[in-house]
Amino acid sequence: MGMSRKAFQALSMLFDQKASVFGVKVFATSQVSPANFDHAVNVLDQYLDSDQDGKPNNSKVVKSLRRNRSAMFLSGNENDAERFFDKNERTIRQSKAHFVELFDDEIHPKSEKADEFDATLEEVFHLISDLGYSLVYEDVFGLSKDSLIGQAMNHARGGYFKRVPSDYPPQAYYTYEDKSCDYHCQITEYFYWGMTSMLGAQRSQKRFQEIRHEWRLNTPEKIENQAPMLFALLSDDRYGLPTVLPSGDL
Repeated sequence: MGMSRKAFQALSMLFDQKASVFGVKVFATSQVSPANFDHAVNVLDQYLDSDQDGKPNNSKVVKSLRRNRSAMFLSGNENDAERFFDKNERTIRQSKAHFVELFDDEIHPKSEKADEFDATLEEVFHLISDLGYSLVYEDVFGLSKDSLIGQAMNHARGGYFKRVPSDYPPQAYYTYEDKSCDYHCQITEYFYWGMTSMLGAQRSQKRFQEIRHEWRLNTPEKIENQAPMLFALLSDDRYGLPTVLPSGDL
């Protein structure tokens, strides 16, 4: 434990830009613009502290993120990320860090005014859900078919499918088609779609046209009407889930 903690600290020294939100790290290479770096840090902060009172929504989730050495890893693009990993492979391995990656060209502050959706909202939430909620509340948000969110997802897909099916049943409203995304990954994506739709991120008609092939309940009203189990889960204040969509602004 001590060795990997020191290695994690050594890892942080490799980055040109770094920040900590309640002890959860955000690292970035020099290929990431300072404005985009700040935006990602603020999104993490606003997801973890919805009312911005300086205290996390859920301290157990934050402790899990820290315990698992969770960090956002921002780089310019895939080539930039590969160069960094190749150059620092040993330090990264020894650190036992768990990275969620985000590329500079995927970050779109003020996304409501931009043509592109801000992937920061997705990737930062994946960090929080996979290394926080799914571990702290295994029976509820765990990445298995028996957790409550797993059961809700099976309803959304029209049944339990360990692997991505060739065709989803007609009643399915979550139809993720990437066959490289295993069952655990499918839950991660489902959690993201549900949470950000509840917060209003997917509401616009333009956005709905972009995502409807994969996710059709793009508003809280649709979730409440068509997926009451998911609605109840995501609006249950016992779990300290985000209640405000992060803007990324201070």
